[in-house]
Amino acid sequence: MRSPSPAFLALLPVLAFGAEVSGQPGPPANLGDLLRLAEAQSPAIRAAAARLEAARSRPSQVGAPPDPEVSLSYLNDGVSRLTYGESEFSALSLTWTQEVPYPGKRRRSADAATFAVEGAGKVRELVRFRVRAAVITAYADLHRLDRTLSILTESHETLVSLEQSARRRYEVGDGTQESVLKAQTGILRLEAEMARVSEDRHAAESRLNAAIGRAAGTPIGPAEAMPEAGFIGDDEALQEEAVAASPEIGALAAAVRGGEADVILARLELKPDFIWSASYQNRDGLDPMVMGSFGLRLPLHRARKQGQALREKESELVAAQQDLADLEARTRGAVREITLRIRRAERLVGLFGQGIVPQAASTLESAQASYRSGRLGFLDILNDLTALLEARIDQVAQESERLQALAALEPLLARELIRTSAGEAPAVTGGQNANHR
Repeated sequence: MRSPSPAFLALLPVLAFGAEVSGQPGPPANLGDLLRLAEAQSPAIRAAAARLEAARSRPSQVGAPPDPEVSLSYLNDGVSRLTYGESEFSALSLTWTQEVPYPGKRRRSADAATFAVEGAGKVRELVRFRVRAAVITAYADLHRLDRTLSILTESHETLVSLEQSARRRYEVGDGTQESVLKAQTGILRLEAEMARVSEDRHAAESRLNAAIGRAAGTPIGPAEAMPEAGFIGDDEALQEEAVAASPEIGALAAAVRGGEADVILARLELKPDFIWSASYQNRDGLDPMVMGSFGLRLPLHRARKQGQALREKESELVAAQQDLADLEARTRGAVREITLRIRRAERLVGLFGQGIVPQAASTLESAQASYRSGRLGFLDILNDLTALLEARIDQVAQESERLQALAALEPLLARELIRTSAGEAPAVTGGQNANHR
């Protein structure tokens, strides 16, 4: 029997992980649990929630009247001695001053802040869906890599068996040394690929842990189960649904409405504000005195201040409106691209699962029988083994691609499309007469 290669000995930890993937030690990763954990402790979601709470505190602040000013003053008749209570010109005064903004300013300020609250709520929703998509995407990578490592391990065992058979034939004179060398080369290449897949899995683990909000080195068990999801929809209907439901578009639309309120407020800033004050003067035994006043805060520098502020807000509003139009167009394009990815992956999964993989497996089985009877060369069976290996890996990759594309669609539709617990799989609907193209 051929002794294990040094590379294979170095791969023993990887193969041990392959056994773990097969279901021996280590609890399997559960996507539903990972999503709930991310929902509870993701720093991104927590930050968005805190910003929403901060925004909710703003409307009452800007809608409240300006704080009054209270002052206490003393007026003395002369500088040589205190004349309080002796001179009619000496008094201790208490003054209340209140600024009154021009009518409509407070309401428009509150309106703008209310739209900011709406936008912050949409941003929080968007962040939640993006975190969910990141978790699902990383989980799909783990599932692909775990399945790939399992397939590579099976192929490694098959190729080791073929190498032993080729060696026995060579030793009795029925085979060639070339067959043995080709088998050994194939084994080494599989071992190298297994090492690469193992390292890729560590990277996928780190991405998943980062999305959840925990330490990058936290171990994650094998991702054995691929969650189910339904996808039925017409492209144009899905695009319109995304434009109507996308949290990112909703946040920008709220910013546009807030910009419109800001423009109205900037126009109101061209108007004067009012100031009134009342004063009570105590003269210590003499008759008290009262005083009232009314004033205006005049926008004398409106060309340099309020006028420029108005132009600034108008330009910002135009920019926000154009950003919204651009985002709507890009969202439609993104939905179109993602639906094409989903349908392509579905077709390929069907082709691999129903045709290519079963046919490649049958071809390899037939080739093995022909090789044992001496009617087929070793290179032919090696090619058939490689074809089956590649087909199985490609099938797993397309299953992962479909799940990741669905995850990317969720933030655009603001809807959970992937089933992570018991129940009926949700579906993307695009109208009553939606066609699955």
